[in-house]
Amino acid sequence: MKKELDDRRRLPRFRITGVGGSITAPVEAEIINLSMGGALVEHQGMLGVGFECILTALVAGAVVGVKCHVAHSTVNHRTTGAAGESLLFYRTGLRFLEISEEAENILATLIRSYGEGGEIG
Repeated sequence: MKKELDDRRRLPRFRITGVGGSITAPVEAEIINLSMGGALVEHQGMLGVGFECILTALVAGAVVGVKCHVAHSTVNHRTTGAAGESLLFYRTGLRFLEISEEAENILATLIRSYGEGGEIG
């Protein structure tokens, strides 16, 4: 049976050793608070400290993407899913690494719309 599976592959595969990698999957998140230097987000699934990711947000009809670094991440709360499974929600602090001038302008406008001084959340 193994031979049949191998025959269906379009390209040959080779067993290798000593090569590490990582997988990045989109994670839906709610942005809890925001500054020009980073954001606090809430999401399911752990993100390790030091992990690099892209925070993507829809702001005033524009898609803004900012390269980030996970500064800290902790479990915030647990809920029960539709199938009775336990779901963990994390709060993760992201530090912006690279931000385009366009993204910076959009985020600055968004932050200003909340007024001076802001509110910690």
